[in-house]
This record gives sequence, structure tokens and C-alpha cells, in this order.
Amino acid sequence: GGDGSDEALIYLRQLVDKQIRVNADFLDLNVDEISWKLEEQKAAIKWLVTTIQGMTKLPLSIDSSNVEVIATGLAAYDSAATRPLLNSASLERIEALDLAQEHNARVVVTAAGESGMPNGAEERVQNASRMVDAALEKGFTLGDLFIDPLVFPTSVDRVFGLHCLEAIRGLRKKYGPDIHITGGISNASFGIPGRKLINEVFLILSVEAGADGGIIDPVLSNPVEVFGMNRDSNAYQMAEDVILGRDEFCQKYIAAWRKGEIGEAR
Repeated sequence: GGDGSDEALIYLRQLVDKQIRVNADFLDLNVDEISWKLEEQKAAIKWLVTTIQGMTKLPLSIDSSNVEVIATGLAAYDSAATRPLLNSASLERIEALDLAQEHNARVVVTAAGESGMPNGAEERVQNASRMVDAALEKGFTLGDLFIDPLVFPTSVDRVFGLHCLEAIRGLRKKYGPDIHITGGISNASFGIPGRKLINEVFLILSVEAGADGGIIDPVLSNPVEVFGMNRDSNAYQMAEDVILGRDEFCQKYIAAWRKGEIGEAR
């Protein structure tokens, strides 16, 4: 109780209402940054799930780097109204599929390997396919699954954007229209100025490659506005060059941004 708690609830209500107004499909809940102590994270996710479910009928995505935190969030979830989404299961924590099955949750399956991140598009497809196969064997349907091919920063290596887009195309071709393909869109712009533009162009290219969603802030980047972007604009073209590996080390993009030459691609 107290003024601080009241202010926190008002703030959360505002966040939820904003997401609802722009037609979010899920609300992703993650408390990993609230504390390094596991018990505090578990207490936080339990409170947050219960609180947010009291504010909306939208399904929630329970997201954490720790399976124990996810388990706590799912245990607190009232699945009478909607099915939760577990974010995420991978070859390095395949037991998360059992957790999703136990709580009748849909599940994000990533392209991570058993001991590290994938190299290139082919390895992404292979790893994700193993996860899809494992999930199908447990009784999940393709429609229950959301593949995250893993988006890496284009500032680190100019081929990272291409690798992800190629993996999306390969996965869509392999599994057809029923499976979902998503991803942390904003990871593409890490370390680059003018991140919003890079994120939005990457979202467009991802959907064109076969993705049917993305882990995004739809308030900051409303998909209706994003897909109305002027693709002939200088801003769009320069961002696309970054994502498609045509601007090594993002040098041209960063130089243009510093000069104020990159505006909104609207």
C-alpha cells in the first residue's frame, strides 16, 4: 500500500491501456532487471502477472532468462480466459516445453543451439526445426508455436540482418502459413543511433520475408504507420542498406544521422 504503490499501478495501467489501443496481441512481462536475486524476481513476476491480468483480457507472455521465474509466472496465471505464451524454449533449455505443456501455454521457440548462438541462416533453421519437431511430438500444433530466429545487432556484423531474414524465409517455406515467426526486432539496431528507424525498416523486411509478428513496442512503432512508410525516402533507403549489409560498419548511416540528414521515413 501507500502512495508509491498507487503511482506504480497508475503507471502500469497507462502502459497497458496504450498497448491495447494500438492492438497489441500479447503483453510481454519480464522482471529480469528488477533484481539479481532469484526469489525477488519470482515474487515480482507473481505480483506482476496477477496485477496485469486484473487490468486486461489480453494474453500475457511470460518472459525470462530463468525457467524458474517463468514457472512462477505461469503458476500465477489465470488461464481460464486466455492461454499464456511462454518466452522462451530452446535447445539449451528444452525442458521449458514441458512447462508450457503443463500450463497449456503457447510457446516461443528460439534458434539458439545447445551451447550457444547460431552461426548463419542455415544453423538457425536447423536449431529452430529441432525445437519445432520436439514441440510437435509433445502435442503442440504449429499454431501454438512462435519461432524466434534470433535477431543480432547489425552494428556488430553487417551480415547479421541478412542471416535472420534468410532464416525467416527458410522457416516459412518449410512450415507453411500456420506457424508463427516473430523476434526481438529492436535487437537489430543495438549500438546504432536513430534506432527507431532501423527497427521499423527491419520489421517491414522481416514481414516481407515471412514473419507474422514481432516483439516490439507498438506504441513507439505503430505497425499501421510503419507499413505506410515512404520506401523511396532517403531515410528508408539508408536504413535498408544497413540491414541488408550494404553499409559496412553503418558508416554512411551514422555520418548522415550526425549531420541531421536522416529524418522520418513517413
